Amino acid sequence: MLPVTDERLRELRLRYNAAYTAYQSCVLALNEAAMSGKPPSNTLLENEAKALRELTEARAKLLAAMADR
Repeated sequence: MLPVTDERLRELRLRYNAAYTAYQSCVLALNEAAMSGKPPSNTLLENEAKALRELTEARAKLLAAMADR
């Protein structure tokens, strides 16, 4: 396996941070829906599920790259 470069780690960190931000946005929207007493929309639930998948994938790739260092 090729060594992990600093550039690759930066890229993976940026992707992780973007995925985390997207997921947090969904969590905040879900919280707002809960606080207002309204059920979340199907679109919001789908977006949250997608954001969580992307966050989990980005995290796994970042951790794997960090372990390979």
